[in-house]
Amino acid sequence: SYDQYGSADPMEGMGGGPGAGFSGFGGMDDILSQMFGGAFSGRGGHGHGFTSQGEDIEASITLSFMEAVNGVQKTITITPVVHCEPCGGQGAKKGAKKGAKRKTCRTCRGTGQAMFKMGGFHVQQPCPECSGEGSSISSKDKCSACQGRGRVRERKTVPIDIPAGCDSGMRVKISDMGDVPADGHGPAGDLYVKVRVLPSKTFRRKGSDIYYDLQVPLTTAILGGTLRVPTVDGDVEVNIKPGVQPGDELRLRTKGVRKVNSTGRGDQYLNLNVKLPTELTSKQRELVEQLDAELTGKPRSDPAKESTESTESTDGSEQGTKEKDGFFSRIKKDFENFKKHDDK
Repeated sequence: SYDQYGSADPMEGMGGGPGAGFSGFGGMDDILSQMFGGAFSGRGGHGHGFTSQGEDIEASITLSFMEAVNGVQKTITITPVVHCEPCGGQGAKKGAKKGAKRKTCRTCRGTGQAMFKMGGFHVQQPCPECSGEGSSISSKDKCSACQGRGRVRERKTVPIDIPAGCDSGMRVKISDMGDVPADGHGPAGDLYVKVRVLPSKTFRRKGSDIYYDLQVPLTTAILGGTLRVPTVDGDVEVNIKPGVQPGDELRLRTKGVRKVNSTGRGDQYLNLNVKLPTELTSKQRELVEQLDAELTGKPRSDPAKESTESTESTDGSEQGTKEKDGFFSRIKKDFENFKKHDDK
């Protein structure tokens, strides 16, 4: 079964090599010494017959941006502790005398720890009699595969379903894929896979929302129009209203990332960056200067034309209005031609 858990810092370097995916143990001896923390942790020496829980293990996986958005099935490699198959987890080799089994250490009484006095201090160390195992089996009866421990590491390849909308820091739980108990016959622990998502070159993500910087040509910003915009579902046409300003933001509803364990989706936000031309032809510059003169009331760059237009505009209100309308129509038409040229 698969469960999703939220936030945990992503971890690297686990799940792919020997010892990867193993929760904090350096070797089999460490595992067996850990189990003798006593009854406080529900662990004890071999052969006590009580049920204990195996340790959880961790692994990590790296996904591309779109794999996390859409969901994907991956495989990871782990090396959990399992029962030794040749001896069935008992530690005694096949053919050993009937009744050959692990016996509780008399020195540490099954705790795996012994107290030593050093310089007036009492120091707890692994028991030298049983090497910290808490129990022992005669060398002639030991299983050669596990050296009498009854547990070995086994390399496994595990399929994992990554849900759509998964993000960095999330964990996917796979039940019963962790370590078996170091003693007893209880259930195995669980496997927790931490997810790391690589950044996108196109989008930015915050939770289930997507952000995109949209370059808007100057003429489109002034006159309005439509622009093609990429989304995680493919390109869409977006209407740009006349007069948009640099830094304005548009919202595309439900064009974001699917929310984990939900049918809902986030939104996509477009940050508008007005794209200014770096070079102008003489005709384009003349048009911009005319627009600047009309918007700001500054004198035109051509005094003769400015004088002529001023005289004509004072001949009569009706004629002046007609000339003004004609000018703006011409400006709009020229800008539309400028826009076509700029788009090319």
